Amino acid sequence: MNALVKLVSLGLVSSVACAQMGQLEAGKKAIHARTGCFLVDYSFVETETLKPGYVRDNRVYDVNKDKSVKEWIIATEISPTRVKLQHVLQGVTLKGEHMPGGIIRHTGEDWSFNASSRFEYQGPNAKGEDTWKTIQLEPNQWLRRVTSLDDGLRYQCSAAWTTDTEYASWKCDDMAPIPGREYRDMKRKDYQDLERSSKLVVYDTNWLEREANTKIVDADGVKTPLVKELGKTWYVRLPDAECKDAQEFASPRRVAFWDITREAWDEELAGVNAWSDAKTAKGKDSRYGRIADMEETWIRKDLSQPAVRAEAKDAVKKVIEETQAGK
Repeated sequence: MNALVKLVSLGLVSSVACAQMGQLEAGKKAIHARTGCFLVDYSFVETETLKPGYVRDNRVYDVNKDKSVKEWIIATEISPTRVKLQHVLQGVTLKGEHMPGGIIRHTGEDWSFNASSRFEYQGPNAKGEDTWKTIQLEPNQWLRRVTSLDDGLRYQCSAAWTTDTEYASWKCDDMAPIPGREYRDMKRKDYQDLERSSKLVVYDTNWLEREANTKIVDADGVKTPLVKELGKTWYVRLPDAECKDAQEFASPRRVAFWDITREAWDEELAGVNAWSDAKTAKGKDSRYGRIADMEETWIRKDLSQPAVRAEAKDAVKKVIEETQAGK
């Protein structure tokens, strides 16, 4: 009987190990397939009013209405259980001409397999700062951390990639602050939270992110659903040469500085259970603007030198610490 129990136990362990290895490899393959040069076309529209008295916003957020957007997506780190992606946005006119100031470091994605925990968005505090707390995760999943232009946290979510479908997909639900496209471009100030439901689908050469979201008013400790929103972001693969300007912008020295900012954030948030993010220190420019200015200074230095790299990281961490609280 003992021998039989041991055999069954070994079989179960072997099955779990195989499942984990399958999920690990499926995820790495799907994530890496999303690198390269893409024409990006995304739009969002409100679909169903949820709060009595609210008049649905009929505007469509259409990024390609009067221009074209391309993204050069690179893997800045590939390790056994982690893949880091960096999006570099390149705006061009409808005639294909370069737009002055049209190249920026866009969002980042940090994918980790079998992470033990993640930060969950709690909503704004009395000061209007984004608040986060740590929650534990189930095993055998891929954690996706999406970051803003200064590598600050936009949202995190953990789920498994499909391994039994024609096209690999990853679907996850989470809470997040109001997105930049809303408060920056659409000038929305009437809600604070976004209940996100995102699904990534990786096709042979292209990929898609579908979103079915709910905008939420978060005031005085009460969360009130406002309106539903649907969005799609298509990434249509182009020849790498189509992203030449973005490739030149993402120079080795610039990428080295981006790596430093991510390391600084990793170190600042390591072991933290709860924290709040002001994004701007009192009496100073935004964190993004300050780090962007620092970038132009540090890329002129040799960041391959350990002492220079350490000095740059300390400078970035100082800016981050000025906008964090409750850690």
